[in-house]
Amino acid sequence: MKGMTRKSKGYFMLTVMLLMAMLVTACGGSGGGSKTTGGETKASGGSGSSIKIGVSIPAEANNSLQYWYKGIQKQAELYGMEVVGIDAQLNSSKQVSDMDNLLVQGVDVILVWPLDPAAIKPAIDRATEKKVPVIGIDFNTQEGGSDFGLAHQIILGRGQGGMDVAKLFADMLPEGSEVGAIGMAAPVPGNIYMMEQFRVESEKFSNITWVGQQNNPTDNIAGAEPMMANLLTKNPNIRAVFAYNDDSAVGAAQAITNNGKSLYSADNPDGIIVVGFNAEQAGIDAIKQGKQYATFNINPIKTGSAMVQAAKQIVVDKADIAKEQVIASDFVSVETIDSFQSWDEELNALQ
Repeated sequence: MKGMTRKSKGYFMLTVMLLMAMLVTACGGSGGGSKTTGGETKASGGSGSSIKIGVSIPAEANNSLQYWYKGIQKQAELYGMEVVGIDAQLNSSKQVSDMDNLLVQGVDVILVWPLDPAAIKPAIDRATEKKVPVIGIDFNTQEGGSDFGLAHQIILGRGQGGMDVAKLFADMLPEGSEVGAIGMAAPVPGNIYMMEQFRVESEKFSNITWVGQQNNPTDNIAGAEPMMANLLTKNPNIRAVFAYNDDSAVGAAQAITNNGKSLYSADNPDGIIVVGFNAEQAGIDAIKQGKQYATFNINPIKTGSAMVQAAKQIVVDKADIAKEQVIASDFVSVETIDSFQSWDEELNALQ
């Protein structure tokens, strides 16, 4: 550098500064898209970019709830909102503390799918005191119930599904047929109500007899299989079973075949009919494989998206919206399976 003149030194320093500026700009990234790390989706722009949504997930290991959360994340990304989710791991006490944790993190709104609505009511009250609206799903099992202090809630109408299954079994089965159920051990209101409606409606038909319900303690296939085995032991002539979700239906089907019994099909009308709920991929595959007769689409993408839309209306638009919204669960069977839109397809189409 000894031979460098003052003027050339100036050009050299200017060049170095320009290169550094370009480097910083390149490392900074673009303003579009979203970044997800664990349970958090970062906002990147849009009309709701200053809004942080807190989500209390009851059991992230559950396939339906995974897609519900994905629906929330996708709709929030479209609005430019940030999402922070915490998994309650099927523990209602943890769900209460999770909601308090979200308040500490400074969220503007909380979305919650409750394990036990009564247990988390104090957490809802604390959010309300901080002027943080809470939007729920299936706190009430039908319209017109307590609002639990919620700003808005979605009702899935699962009771109608339970009634529809009872009628389906009555239409398909001969006189003297026994029917049973696999329920969920956790006291989730929507599941309890659906299975109760199935029992009550079944008792209205003279040709079918409701013989009992076993509850899945682990919310998965492995937990359902021994429960169905118990039903078969107590009721060896059972002709149909309704399970609260598709994993439980798949577990029930496995228990049926493992106990030397057959499953219903058009070619085997004397087999045991298995119907699930949710339209999880396991259930869709089971229907295609002839291991399950039908399911109901719980619409997790649609409900997740709808909750974020409600959050925007309440927090951003400051709009007055209805306290309740019903999103029905559609029937999916062997006859309609080919026209079913997968949750991944629905998620990709969300815009």
